[in-house]
Amino acid sequence: MTLFENSYCELPKTFYRAAMPEPLVDALLIHTNQKLLAELSLDFDAETLLKMTKGESFPEGFKPIAQKYTGHQFGYYNPDLGDGRGLLLGQVKDAQQQPWDLHLKGSGVTPYSRRGDGRAVLRSSIREYLIGEALHALGVPSARCLSICHSPEPVRREQIEDRATYIRVAKTHVRFGHFEWLAQLGNQADFKQLAHYVIKTVYPEHQNLPEEIRYAALLNSINERTAYLMACWQASGFCHGVMNTDNMSVAGETLDFGPYAFLDDCKIHYICNHSDTEGRYAYSQQPNIGLWNCQVLGQAFSMLLSSEQIEAAINGYIETYNQTYLTKMCAKFGLSHPQPDDKHFIADSLILMDQSSLDFHYFFQMLALFATPEHAQFEEFLPDSKAWRLWMARYQERIDVEKNEPQRQQLIQKNTPKLILRNYIAQEIIEAAEQGDYEPLDNWFNWLITPYDVPEIFKTPEYAHYLLPPAAHHKEMALSCSS
Repeated sequence: MTLFENSYCELPKTFYRAAMPEPLVDALLIHTNQKLLAELSLDFDAETLLKMTKGESFPEGFKPIAQKYTGHQFGYYNPDLGDGRGLLLGQVKDAQQQPWDLHLKGSGVTPYSRRGDGRAVLRSSIREYLIGEALHALGVPSARCLSICHSPEPVRREQIEDRATYIRVAKTHVRFGHFEWLAQLGNQADFKQLAHYVIKTVYPEHQNLPEEIRYAALLNSINERTAYLMACWQASGFCHGVMNTDNMSVAGETLDFGPYAFLDDCKIHYICNHSDTEGRYAYSQQPNIGLWNCQVLGQAFSMLLSSEQIEAAINGYIETYNQTYLTKMCAKFGLSHPQPDDKHFIADSLILMDQSSLDFHYFFQMLALFATPEHAQFEEFLPDSKAWRLWMARYQERIDVEKNEPQRQQLIQKNTPKLILRNYIAQEIIEAAEQGDYEPLDNWFNWLITPYDVPEIFKTPEYAHYLLPPAAHHKEMALSCSS
């Protein structure tokens, strides 16, 4: 029998407040992530999972709590944050004894709701349910979802919408903002307790280090994982949209989805959140904001670490990001042996794609045809311009150095998903679910977990367009934080 606990309750009582959810009325369990259930060795039956997801009851060992933290939101410090619409239920350990948090989102009012209703709507719940699994399938570290419920209860956002809840699974729900909060309080003892908790649950390799280097090792690991995550986002053409420090996981996992988007046209400065009027969280800014957030975290750790140790951790972020991004982007271009000058080639390529309004994902699918019997299709895809003719000559010179055909094509295909959760697709799934049709949700969930392998159905006229760049009216949907 699986045993559950909430180890976060071992920390000081000021770190959280116990709270019970507001159960959904007339709830339906509309989807279950069977793959994740199996990975966690969970044997919940449908009735147990329904009661958990709707917030009615939980197996023994779970203790719902709302965590306290603070954070920088759009660059400004907010001391009044905490779990305002979700509750940490507890942890379960997988076969490797790695603990995983189970967190109920949309659970209702908590002590940190700040006059909000603490609820989630079906629209945003489906978006998070799908994107976690989609990113995971692309190799991007991410929180994932276990199950989702739909209720006819009305919730007011920009309009009246149906209520929903879902269970989120992550290595931890400790955020950068947790450490900011304790640093603001100046409580070194509590700060160390939280650091020990994160090491025990996320970075156990640091547990036996001497205390004088243990906290520096922790900060280094958080920075390096964050840098790796930023490189994954950029190489995947993924925009998070709200990179506040209270949305940044110390485990380096994508967390707290709002107005996210995958790029359609390769717009380097694309802003997916229409509330982000200054473009702070634009696609091009994500690596710099990741660094800025790590600098803020470093300031919090200054109560334990020297300025030299913090600077070393920042340098670790920069080195990890640069190396990871170069490796991942070279792979997308079919270059298996990255060279120092490749960073300039990659940057120039993205700028040219931006200027030509080429689809970020479809470009790489077509690139696999370069210098093959289907080469003409690639040229037809490109604008007929001197700039692109020069680019093709430059690319040919670069791949001539590698001499790795057909491995080049295989490398591109291995790093180029054919199925992308574009926002117009997510909207189609949402609109069907709002009408009680959950089949598109189930279908796309199953398709997105194997994004490099296209099911036969996508060869039919009804589905073939999903593999192509979207029509103009499907591009760049306006999304707000309530998304």
